[in-house]
Amino acid sequence: MSRDLRELAVIATRGTSRAELPAPAGALAQALSSVPGDTPEARLLGRAALLGLHARAGAPLLKAPAPPAALPAPERPMPPVLATLLPPLVRTDPSLAARALDTVSARGWTLNAAQVLALYRQEADLAPALWTLADLRARATLDAHPLHGQAQKDGEEAAWAARLAALAELRRSGPAQAVQDLQALWASQPADRRKELLALLRRDPRPEDRPLLETATRDRSPEVQKQARQLLGHLPGAFQDELLALLPQAVKVSGTLKKKLTFGAFDLPAALGKPRAGQYDDSDLHRLLGALPTPLILKTLGVGWDELHKAARAHHWSLANELQEPPPPVPESLDPATARARLRDLAGQPKVSPEKLLDAVRALLLNPGADLVAEPVDLQVTLAARALNLFQREGQSGVVPGLAGLLGERLSPDLTLPPPTPLPFELPPLPKKLPSWQTPAEWEESQRQQHAQREQAAFRAWRDLTDTLRLRREWRDALAAHSTP
Repeated sequence: MSRDLRELAVIATRGTSRAELPAPAGALAQALSSVPGDTPEARLLGRAALLGLHARAGAPLLKAPAPPAALPAPERPMPPVLATLLPPLVRTDPSLAARALDTVSARGWTLNAAQVLALYRQEADLAPALWTLADLRARATLDAHPLHGQAQKDGEEAAWAARLAALAELRRSGPAQAVQDLQALWASQPADRRKELLALLRRDPRPEDRPLLETATRDRSPEVQKQARQLLGHLPGAFQDELLALLPQAVKVSGTLKKKLTFGAFDLPAALGKPRAGQYDDSDLHRLLGALPTPLILKTLGVGWDELHKAARAHHWSLANELQEPPPPVPESLDPATARARLRDLAGQPKVSPEKLLDAVRALLLNPGADLVAEPVDLQVTLAARALNLFQREGQSGVVPGLAGLLGERLSPDLTLPPPTPLPFELPPLPKKLPSWQTPAEWEESQRQQHAQREQAAFRAWRDLTDTLRLRREWRDALAAHSTP
């Protein structure tokens, strides 16, 4: 704060009736004298505002000790025609843009600062790839920009994810070495990452993990302590047996055909620690259910996952977070010929569900080297027509948009797709009972509106699909025109 502002602050504290405003002086004397005001209080506030603005304006610029080093021009800037196609690719589908940026990197091209910023404003998740492709001038220009910080943060998270994946693989191939690496890594990580390390152990807890888990029970983070104590119960032994003996007291099962689950009182073992007071997701029951593998709980109680999950959520919504949902069934692996035949069969069924059709497309693409571009044109056109028909039947619901997006990425960009043929409106049977606020005429009008909305959704999907194919075609042709020498 400047001396003039401090004087005005003192006068404001004492009151203008006890102290007079000082005579303006310094570089702002003329401006301060011209500040309007009918009362001393008004003039004090006006002068304080002026002095505050002057203080915030900053100091005069100083001469740099030396001019910045000249940066060389980029050796291989990205061709303008390709740079023009990148923004619409990002708008259409970020995954298409990410693949395009991979191609740019493989060709050794770079982006200037304007190109990097334009793409970053459209999709911030592309920050790491954009920073990697930025030329020297762009990096010097954007060094203090949030994009640089985002790229660094995303890079660190990607490196950490890669390290976790390497540890998971090492736990399979070299368990003893994995234990040593985990113990060396544990103390240097913040609480959030220590939780992720515990989540790694939770996937496949082993007796060799016990020393690390016992160390974690004394962690400075209460949540880490809780999870470590619970994980000790996932290891076979006396502690797990003690928890299993308590389980029928905590979760009571009644009924034979239609089982009912209720929760009762029990004494929590001291090894699981004390629930934190006032913590909505921490109770005796939370700690007990999280301290046993969910498959073992289901087997001991003789109940199914849906029954246990429903009862836990009904008791308290956060209780279900302590349970481990069984993994989804592994998709059936089909050889290319079988997957292709199944896809063709489903594409010809007029009432196939979008889930089945999407699963069939994915099953084909799981085969190494398989791609829809290599499939017969008639099959590709039929798939697109089926997807548009699903929009006409179901609108934007479920997985229909995901199916259309996958086809936009994988169908041949040279396809010519006709617009969907409008379906005639068919009035469904009138419900036996309508809501009190709706008349039969209003219900009929709502059915017509829903039909019109589904038709519009199908047309928008066709337009988006054709635009995606056109962009891919233009990108491919532009790449061919700028082939690497």
